[in-house]
Amino acid sequence: MTGPRETGVEVVEVVEVSGERTVRAPLTWGQQFIYRALQRRADRAHYDYNQRVSLPVPEGRTLREVIGAIRALVTAHESLRTVYRDGTADSTPYQEVHGEGRLTVRVVRGDDPAAALDALAGTDFDLSREWGIRAAVLTGPDGEPRHLALYVSHVAVDGWAMGLVVRELKAHLADGAAPAGTIRAEPVPQPADLAETERSDAGRTMDRRADAYQRSLLRRAPRSMFPAPADPAGPPEWAHGEFRSGRLEEAAREVAARCRAGEETVYLAAVGTLLARRAGLSHCALTTIFANRIGAARQAMVTPLAADVLLCFDVSGPSFDDCVRAAHLAKLRGYARAQYDPVRLGRLVAEVGRERGEQLDLSVLHNDLGALTPPEEGEGARGPSGVETSFRWAEPFRLPSVKLYCAVRTAEHGERVIAMAADTRYLPAPDLRELLYGVEELVVTERRGPQGPEGPQESDERLPAHVS
Repeated sequence: MTGPRETGVEVVEVVEVSGERTVRAPLTWGQQFIYRALQRRADRAHYDYNQRVSLPVPEGRTLREVIGAIRALVTAHESLRTVYRDGTADSTPYQEVHGEGRLTVRVVRGDDPAAALDALAGTDFDLSREWGIRAAVLTGPDGEPRHLALYVSHVAVDGWAMGLVVRELKAHLADGAAPAGTIRAEPVPQPADLAETERSDAGRTMDRRADAYQRSLLRRAPRSMFPAPADPAGPPEWAHGEFRSGRLEEAAREVAARCRAGEETVYLAAVGTLLARRAGLSHCALTTIFANRIGAARQAMVTPLAADVLLCFDVSGPSFDDCVRAAHLAKLRGYARAQYDPVRLGRLVAEVGRERGEQLDLSVLHNDLGALTPPEEGEGARGPSGVETSFRWAEPFRLPSVKLYCAVRTAEHGERVIAMAADTRYLPAPDLRELLYGVEELVVTERRGPQGPEGPQESDERLPAHVS
């Protein structure tokens, strides 16, 4: 680590890494998901996949200690000092881990982490030359560090990994000890090690099993979840709505407990059921995102592991409980086959489409953001929410190859927010708004369960615990 350099209105600290291994390896399957999405993105303004975070620096910490925490982080995790190459006509993209190098850290006087993050994110990462992490330290009038801002490429981390990064930095800054997770009885696998495992006999077996599952699903999935638009060749326009509802949250908890499923499955089942009804279908086909963090070693890895999981479940049952249970079982089966080569999946979709004589449209993406981040320490069950039902239009954005994107996240005050972004050729803005209110109506109406002549009907089905 060298001293600061004056560069105009800000100071730059240089973090040096040396003596670590240098290695070249193929991209992992998780890295490929994000790398390919970035390549398909037509315009950076449409959606920024990268991760942003700011955290306060505890009082009494020096700038040197903050820079030391960043150096320990980058040294411990190879994904934060890796560049990515596109490959050639005869080779696939690959990664190069740098065993030595420098990371510049901006030191800026001020107290606006959001502005610092905007400055860090002002240009795209050049992943062929630049490590996928940028950092800035905000200081007070006397030069004391107050905030640390990080902008990290999604090819280097997913949401879960970013949570690990924040935990390690907080632990290191709290008392100056080695960051949590950097000293372990067994080393945490690095992305290059995982890439080797995925190409081993065991990895190829996992991919073959995923292929069989995905092939079976694609052969029976609806061709599309959307009726044909009046003008499919017209220019795409996007709408983005956000919905909050305390009564929906309370109802979802009751339905989830009765069906022995996660609350996020209730939201997914409701969206899928209403989309299928709108299109006159008995089954819903969509893609969800799974963290792929089963096992202690994978939970500790700082790299993207999340994968798209294809789901197809029956929504024609006599009650909404049946739809929830069907969605839950579909998720468990999909999660068990969530480690696979995404390049192969693209070929498989086209192959099955040719078999069926039609182009398959897998353009509904559901993202439960809470399941993609490590649980907070000491996190307990949330109590009933008093949030009033509300809807607002937000800044529109679009994702490549997606017609409807539904994300469920937890807001600052603990309430859930359901956000939907849609191509209005396939889901017009009024229909998007109606769909969100319809989710509330469906779940609240069904909160007390199926009613028969003798009251609620108990199910003997025992589904495994939710795994995400």
